[in-house]
Amino acid sequence: MKKSNRPPKSKLTKSQLAVALGISRQALNVHLKAPGHPPIDDLGAWEVLLAERGRAATSPPKLRDAIARARLAILKETQKRLARENQVETGKLIDFADARRQCSEACCFIFDQLQRGENELPPALSGLSCLQVYERLHAFTERLRKEAKDKFDSIGT
Repeated sequence: MKKSNRPPKSKLTKSQLAVALGISRQALNVHLKAPGHPPIDDLGAWEVLLAERGRAATSPPKLRDAIARARLAILKETQKRLARENQVETGKLIDFADARRQCSEACCFIFDQLQRGENELPPALSGLSCLQVYERLHAFTERLRKEAKDKFDSIGT
């Protein structure tokens, strides 16, 4: 009996491989014509090949789902970024640099006022009764509160 030079038949046919990969036979044939394709019966290697070379529509269903989820996440982040940019443009939000500058101005004002109180209050309070110290401290804090409110209002505009 004469022996054939053909390699032994693989376990999967092209049709079975296409069904297993979730693609058409025509799409599989396109990949079979390209150099470097794996053997027909190596399903795992075919999934990797389709992930590397194929379009999203020719990928296996699991990979298409993962691609869709990744694209959806990117779209959601893009939507959030654009919404934030629109709010900055309309003045509903401020950008980070402006927020940082305003916070810095506010903190500098508060610490400057506290330093002023630390320097002015001890000499002014020495020798006074408890009631008089309370009244002066109360007046100082009320003045600080009013000046802080006015300053913060001016910073925000």
